[in-house]
Amino acid sequence: MIQNKHGWGLKEMLILSGILMLFLVIAIYYIYTLYQSLDMEVASNNYTELEEKLEYNANIYLKDYYDKNLNSTGVTITRSLLRTYDLDVDLEDNKGRACSGYVIAKKSHGEEQIDAYISCPDYTTDGYEDWRSS
Repeated sequence: MIQNKHGWGLKEMLILSGILMLFLVIAIYYIYTLYQSLDMEVASNNYTELEEKLEYNANIYLKDYYDKNLNSTGVTITRSLLRTYDLDVDLEDNKGRACSGYVIAKKSHGEEQIDAYISCPDYTTDGYEDWRSS
């Protein structure tokens, strides 16, 4: 059978199909990494919100219920203490997994410093200490 030379042959079609497949794989890889980075960014924002909620409720506890003066050594405010005054925060990450946490409040140079520390399966605040959360 004689073929004319006015179209693509099998060899050209396989080469171009291979190039298209390569571009498709590269595009899928970049879309996947973009999706992962967006997911991580959303997750980190959620952890920041959890820390802020914990700090807010600890501040309410200090203003309304804490009758001592803060000093430079600070006081640890656990979630069980907040729960006693109905100020507990529901600490769950984006995937619904439970997190633990506490707040350290101290006075430094005349200013109150309130820092929340949380520990979740995929995230832990720098400086978190397990023994303080119980």
